[in-house]
Amino acid sequence: KAMHRLIMTSTTYRQSSTVTERQQRLDPSNSLFSRARMTRLDAEALYDTLLHAAGKLDETAGGPADKVEARPDGLVTPNGTPKGWRRLIYVVQARKQPATHAENFDFPQMNPNCFERRESIVAPQALYLLNNAMVEKLALSFAKRVRLQAGDNTASQVELVYQLGMGRPPNPQESQLGKDTLAKLTIAWANQPPSADLSDNVDGNVKALANYCHAIMNSAAFLYLD
Repeated sequence: KAMHRLIMTSTTYRQSSTVTERQQRLDPSNSLFSRARMTRLDAEALYDTLLHAAGKLDETAGGPADKVEARPDGLVTPNGTPKGWRRLIYVVQARKQPATHAENFDFPQMNPNCFERRESIVAPQALYLLNNAMVEKLALSFAKRVRLQAGDNTASQVELVYQLGMGRPPNPQESQLGKDTLAKLTIAWANQPPSADLSDNVDGNVKALANYCHAIMNSAAFLYLD
């Protein structure tokens, strides 16, 4: 523990991945560890972060593993709980039926057993975050959470989205872009014909905010540690 503390409180361990002009000139390949290397969240951390941002992370620990459901569209998704979904480490990992999220984001292979992870950047990862019904549902929950806590003020909504999704406030450019985007999305939803689905009782403002939250969930700033 003393060694871990020494490493994790060191200047090198805590540095940012931002590349300054001086670092680029003196250490272009980062061989001297002048900056941190950007690291994508692993499968478990990304899954848990999606749930946490949406306010749907069930923090219940221990007990039997949560089962998964093989859907008709071929995706394998964890079963939820009354509180949402538990962390990925509490989801059953079956060799014949791995959760789609874990499989897409480089979970260690189980057939044959493999204790190392590959690091890939492939199309199914982006398509999963963009098109998966569970991720869309989480984006809507994210939007409802923001609306409940921030109210109708667009600037406050953008501020809270960044705080919950990225752990930091937006800079002025990001804040203005977020407000402009929400305004355009709200107008676009207002021009849509009424939904024939009686279960769709979400107003246009929340739908616009859900689209924005979904875009944030797909951003590199959400996926990578810097």
